[in-house]
Amino acid sequence: MNFALYKDNKFIIRRKHFYPLRVYLLKALGMKSVFEISTKEVIKKAKKNNYRIEVER
Repeated sequence: MNFALYKDNKFIIRRKHFYPLRVYLLKALGMKSVFEISTKEVIKKAKKNNYRIEVER
C-alpha cells in the first residue's frame, strides 16, 4: 500500500508505510512524543488542520 499526504490539496509526501507520515504529522502539528500519542488522535488533529491522507492499494 502507498500512503500520500496532502495539505490544502497540495501534495506533500508519499510513502509505502504509514509510520513516516505519522512522524511527519507529529512534527508539523507540534506534538511532542512519537509513542505516547495514538494514531487516531494524530489523524483527528491532522483533519482539523486541513491535512488529507490517501491510501493506494
